Amino acid sequence: MTNIILDSNIILRQPKVLGLQIPEIHFLVPLDVIEELNFRATQRGATFDRRIDLIEKASHQGTVSIINSDAPSYRQYRDVINSNKLSGADISIIAIALSLTNKGEQVKIATQDKAIWQIAKEHNIEILSEADVTNLLTNFIEPKTDASDTVQKEIVTYEKKEKRNFFTGILTGAIITFIASITYQNIDKVIGTINVWGTILVILIAGVGLFVFRERNKLSYGVFEFLVGVIAIIMLFQPTHFDLSTLNFNLDFNIRLLGGLYIMVRGQDNIVKGLKDTKIGLHLKDKYGIGR
Repeated sequence: MTNIILDSNIILRQPKVLGLQIPEIHFLVPLDVIEELNFRATQRGATFDRRIDLIEKASHQGTVSIINSDAPSYRQYRDVINSNKLSGADISIIAIALSLTNKGEQVKIATQDKAIWQIAKEHNIEILSEADVTNLLTNFIEPKTDASDTVQKEIVTYEKKEKRNFFTGILTGAIITFIASITYQNIDKVIGTINVWGTILVILIAGVGLFVFRERNKLSYGVFEFLVGVIAIIMLFQPTHFDLSTLNFNLDFNIRLLGGLYIMVRGQDNIVKGLKDTKIGLHLKDKYGIGR
């Protein structure tokens, strides 16, 4: 039997690994890894990480086992691992691996963490990268439509929902931008209907509403913010019919241009924050270094 210890960065990138049923392979998830997933969710403003629920369901189904690294059999190994480069979850992973190895069991660690790689190499513990885990995923059995409530079905549903949320977020941001643009173009009619003080009140309410909207859906707000920046720049060039020869790049024009660019950058920043810990967000981080 081969024990494969799963790090949080693998679970985030490849949640299907939680539903694998491979003969002679036993997947382990340290309790500290679950706590790390919960901490990451808190950092990005979420109350809960859906993948924690998947881990618990996988544990009940028997495709993974949740290990408490603070148990006496593992605690002694935690005490001998001392590195500023390692998080609490990292130390737990290595402690469990060392304990199982010293019991004569075969152990591998599935992680993207280079600090874990280095220490695992020093103790002759094999590492599985995301590419290795992807190869294991060929064993993932897609549930049938009439399948009972299994972790495999839950995982497939989760991944579909994550994709759907991505496209819904973009569409929502685009719709809000369209509504805001129409409102701006008819601002005279709005002021004439509800007078100046009513307009000020609406603006204040809109400011609070946009803040709440940003906190609850950074992706949609980021798309909205980015498109507002694009529209602001287009409006700079529109009066001259986009004829660069007639433009006067004075201080006022340049400041407004920089303002539009700043709004676009802020929008992209919120988009990346909204995608944090999703497959798309992690791909941007791994491949292009965006969202570190």
